[in-house]
Amino acid sequence: MRLRPSRLIITSGTLGAILIALPLFGSGVSQAATQRVAVPGATADWSRHATDIGAPSAGTRITVSVALRLRDQAGAERVAADVSDPASPSYRRFLTPAQFTARFAPTADQVAAVRQFLTGQGLTVDTVAAGNEWVQASGTTRQVEKAFDTTLRNYRWNGHQLRAPARMVSIPQSIAAYVAGVTGLDTGTMLRRPTSKLRPDATHPRPLGPVTKGGRNITPDATVPAPQPCSTFWDQHEQVVPAAYGKTRFPTDICGYSPAQIRGAYGVPAGGGSGVTVGILDAFGAATQPADANAFSQHFGEPVFASGQYTQTLNTPFQLQAQCGEAGWNVEQALDIEAVHGVAPAAKIHYFGAQDCDTGIDTALNTIVQGNLVDILSNSWGAQGEAIPQSEITLEHNLFVQAAAQGMGIYFSSGDAGDNSVNGLSPQPDYPASDVDVTSVGGTSLAISSNNTYLFETPWGDVRDGIDYAGTTATYTNPLPGTDFFGGAGGGRSTLSQNAQPAYQMGRVPAALSTVGGVARRVVPDVSAIADPYTGYAIVVTQNGQRLIGAIGGTSLSCPVFAGIQAVASFGTHNAFGFANPLLYRLRATYFHDVHAAPSGTAIATETADRLVTLGLDTSLAGAPGYDAVTGLGSPTGSLIRFEKAGPQVPPVPPSTSPQPTPPVPPSPR
Repeated sequence: MRLRPSRLIITSGTLGAILIALPLFGSGVSQAATQRVAVPGATADWSRHATDIGAPSAGTRITVSVALRLRDQAGAERVAADVSDPASPSYRRFLTPAQFTARFAPTADQVAAVRQFLTGQGLTVDTVAAGNEWVQASGTTRQVEKAFDTTLRNYRWNGHQLRAPARMVSIPQSIAAYVAGVTGLDTGTMLRRPTSKLRPDATHPRPLGPVTKGGRNITPDATVPAPQPCSTFWDQHEQVVPAAYGKTRFPTDICGYSPAQIRGAYGVPAGGGSGVTVGILDAFGAATQPADANAFSQHFGEPVFASGQYTQTLNTPFQLQAQCGEAGWNVEQALDIEAVHGVAPAAKIHYFGAQDCDTGIDTALNTIVQGNLVDILSNSWGAQGEAIPQSEITLEHNLFVQAAAQGMGIYFSSGDAGDNSVNGLSPQPDYPASDVDVTSVGGTSLAISSNNTYLFETPWGDVRDGIDYAGTTATYTNPLPGTDFFGGAGGGRSTLSQNAQPAYQMGRVPAALSTVGGVARRVVPDVSAIADPYTGYAIVVTQNGQRLIGAIGGTSLSCPVFAGIQAVASFGTHNAFGFANPLLYRLRATYFHDVHAAPSGTAIATETADRLVTLGLDTSLAGAPGYDAVTGLGSPTGSLIRFEKAGPQVPPVPPSTSPQPTPPVPPSPR
């Protein structure tokens, strides 16, 4: 799989089942036995735009996985939809993993046939994934190239060295009917990363202790205002800057909200989450957890973990690749744990640390799903855009289908790069956040009052303008709002052909957002919560042996916050919600804060007056009344939590907020 503190990769178009007559392996072998079929999605589009830097060493060992199809894909999709739909007689009648396996999992005979093919090509079968999801094998470069009748090349792309097939990948026709794809040939998935976001211009992180004023040495001609403290609530402190939007004073950035402030703003009752297990999936695992999380709780007067409340599964030994950035994943781990625990202090947390940021994440995800180990799974990682191999998308989507059928709620951060145009991609959301069977959590900038109540939110999108003190008068570096896009919530219309508009979005998502070329597609996100690092959350993390506290944001924050809120709203029974989208989209707007576009001139001044940060500007994505592609349905309110706590209900479908076309839409799995 791959990485996100957010993501990069690229999807190949779906190839048809192309039969290729290859030379006979030896005399006496029938032509039928040597016919090959192209594997859809095994080649990488990104490599067309990359620089070929040569062939990998012939003796390099490569690990690949042959993913198998579900036996009845349509049937599995229907079950996942029915148990998640409040209007269905099967609502919340979830399957057990054994029941799902018996009805839909690949068979032992299919696994045996794939094993025979792989070993016959000289590869070593390393493992068969639980649930018969895939068969993993390894061999030298030359053995892998021969087995899949392809050529592998190394490429330089966007500053990374990656490997990918240079031509079509194929498998024998005899196993093609039940092979969903081949992963591991294309290492673009290693660019998966977490979505946490620290501010480089802040005086945080700082040693764990009281909030202190920050500053930096500046020797300009113009008078520089004295540094001001960061604020513990909205507009507690202000900084003087050159005139902007009719003002010369703006609130300073937030030092990092506390758990009590987040709970107060979103109407979350204290002490909630009992009886619910929230899973957190990241790569690797810091040795300082859960001690850092307990130090965080003690700092804010919150309950530390009780005995047995925190568990972790670390898939060691960790395989540390250069593309992964272990330190960033450790920060992500601290954020995820402390956000969930802060919002839902009575919930159990099970942390899963994948062996690497590539296929190890798939392995950990499969372990969680096959064991039905958690009620809610928070994921603050993903690809940058939907540019990952189709084989990988198919593999992961099937796990999300199984999770929904078993009653597990899967939540993903929507990403931190808006529509991804800042990354040189065409407008698109991130995957897996765009999968139709996960709940995608977008982001906001959140203002909280001095008494922990909700003031307002804007869609998260920060554009910064520097302040130049070199002349006699301080001026902005560029015309306002500036050109430095610091980050914004991911979202937009999916570009994946299989992501037709799910039934739960019909009538709630405006056609202008969902429809292109007469075809309506999945739109991201579904809901939202606090994400802006300038109105961020405080976390405690150990780095270089020193325990630090600092403000952090990104949709890596909004996702575990929303997951924690769902844990509080659960009523103590295993798998209370399952896949939440069909319920969430049936609820009236009063259950959400409808996060509109920011009022003109909503901005934050940095503590040292070196920048003005204008809020609510997120690439081509914009907030709007009703559903929008930055905040989805909106952020949670206390009304939403109270409604969900009341138990299984069938709320009336709200009236459509915009007219929907009736285009020829491909069959939707939802």
